[in-house]
Amino acid sequence: MKVRSFLVFFAFFISFLVPSFAKPPLLASKDIQETMSQLFEYHIDKKEMSTVLLERSLKIYLKQFDPSHSYLLQEEAAPFTQPSEQSLKKMLTEYKKNQFSHYFSLNQKIQESIQRARTWRRNWEQNPVQLVENAKKIEREKVRDEKYSLTLAELKERHYRRFVEFLSLHIKEFESQVTGKEAKIVALCEKQLASMENEYLGVNEQNQPLPVTELEHFVVLRILKSLANSLDAHTSYYSPEEAYAVKVQLEKGMCGIGVVLREGLEGITIQDLITGGPADKSGKIKKGDTIVEIDGESVKNQSFHRVLENMKGKEGSKTTLGLLRQEATQPEFVRVELVRSKIVLPDQRVDIQSEPYGDGIIGKITLHSFYEGDDGISSEKDLKKAIEKLRDNGPLYGLVLDLRENTGGFLSQSVKVTGLFITSGVVVISKYSDSSMKYYRTVEGERFYDGPLIVLISKGSASAAEIVAQAIKDYGVGIVVGDEQTYGKGTIQHQTITSEGPPAFFKVTIGRYYTVSGKSTQIDGVKADIVVPSVINFEEIGEAFLEYPLPSDWVDSVYEDSLSDVDPIARRWFQKYYLPNLQPKLTYWDKILPTLRENSTRRLQQNKNFQLFLKKVKEEVKPIETISFGTNDMQMEEAVNVLKDMIMMSQNTTAAN
Repeated sequence: MKVRSFLVFFAFFISFLVPSFAKPPLLASKDIQETMSQLFEYHIDKKEMSTVLLERSLKIYLKQFDPSHSYLLQEEAAPFTQPSEQSLKKMLTEYKKNQFSHYFSLNQKIQESIQRARTWRRNWEQNPVQLVENAKKIEREKVRDEKYSLTLAELKERHYRRFVEFLSLHIKEFESQVTGKEAKIVALCEKQLASMENEYLGVNEQNQPLPVTELEHFVVLRILKSLANSLDAHTSYYSPEEAYAVKVQLEKGMCGIGVVLREGLEGITIQDLITGGPADKSGKIKKGDTIVEIDGESVKNQSFHRVLENMKGKEGSKTTLGLLRQEATQPEFVRVELVRSKIVLPDQRVDIQSEPYGDGIIGKITLHSFYEGDDGISSEKDLKKAIEKLRDNGPLYGLVLDLRENTGGFLSQSVKVTGLFITSGVVVISKYSDSSMKYYRTVEGERFYDGPLIVLISKGSASAAEIVAQAIKDYGVGIVVGDEQTYGKGTIQHQTITSEGPPAFFKVTIGRYYTVSGKSTQIDGVKADIVVPSVINFEEIGEAFLEYPLPSDWVDSVYEDSLSDVDPIARRWFQKYYLPNLQPKLTYWDKILPTLRENSTRRLQQNKNFQLFLKKVKEEVKPIETISFGTNDMQMEEAVNVLKDMIMMSQNTTAAN
């Protein structure tokens, strides 16, 4: 879906899984060239700094701060968005000397724009009731700002719209709590916005200047982010906090006390408890409790970020939370001591559903990402257990593997997941900057599931999810249903996020990947065999819409595996046990695909709810609020209908034979 540029900028984390890691040393200017040297060493085609990359980085630095163009005027931004050739040459010379004056000048310009915007907001915030009323009206407004403002009056109006739109998010969140609390809602928005701005200003939450070393740290962090992202759309540099959040998602585990926090009108509260975490096991903490103390120190005047910092600690260390609980009669103060420990996240891994079909069932499994962590947790093992669980309910006649919004994860897991649906064979081919190639194979020798199979995709399916979908399509063991194509990310990244104690956290594009057919999903994505669009099918989402994406290409197919990259000694084993079990390219589903498409098209044309849905997302009927098409997952419903056609047609073919 199209994300408003304002929301990208003003987004603030109101929930967080409190982590634990050692505080790293502060960054300094001297760290920039050293870190970039590592990225150049790994990167697929960018090997040294250039004026082209420096020009990109200035634009990225500005975009990270002001994507909605609501802080700076065009004349203020122009020296950085349109730098002269002479200026860029000077930047390159300075870069080689570990000097970065242009970025510090840009940061100074940003600081001035923040102070100007704060003056405006202080005036607006004198009337919080009016702000809230305006925010209610602007909630559904679509704002697209592609150019910087030419005049101060235009810029002021734009910043007002952004602030009011940010306010509208909180109004929607607090719903019935709005009336009479307008001032608190406005104050919370200002607090969150100011917290982000403070890092650019170089001040703490009390508005006191940071030490020069800390100010330099934040500027250097942003410079590294900008320079890294200038290499390509998927090369990134991370702060330790950002790296930890990514690590949690990749490994589905963390160390902490197991609470999700939320900054509300009355303070920072416990929004949720992680099942099996210390807070959950204690039985003494409830959702809705407000944190008022951490280890005996009041958090009354602390920012959300500071509270998170104070809750960090090593595994096995203790912390004591002072909580205020709103009971029926009066608030109750509770003090709870907790010991930090490792936590396995049970949510957002695999969802299982089924529906009756004949004397058995049709299974629906949603895989949210491709993960691999401690204690043997992995997407492949969870998916295998899910299929086994479905089989416990009777014959499993068909399966929908739902990879919508699955943004990927570990490449190795995409290979193992694909291996559940083919016998043996190449799943992924990776190609690097020196043209060397590596082949990733599954060698199980048998299919764990070999019945009718649909992979359900959307434009949000990316990376490892695209590998699985394309490989299943290549081998002909299933068909792909959903949006016209997937996201289109066909590049491979090396990352230090899951490493132990790296000097820097980054991911860098080191190659491209291809499936057994030699196709790359880069830019073009995986094409659906049967198109059943979702709302995001019509949005500008995908690799093609990113800045600086790598182009697509192709390699030769490897259905007939020559084992060219296998060690001669190991090759004997592969020749004896692997080659005889190679998955052949099946053609049955391709042959009946025209009939499947025809049946699906007819059903969708006769489905009034689906036709109303199409009119809404294409904005053919206005106002769109007048349209009602139900709340069913129509994409999944049609995928199941296609699957039923597949089952019936395959059964008829078997009976005829």
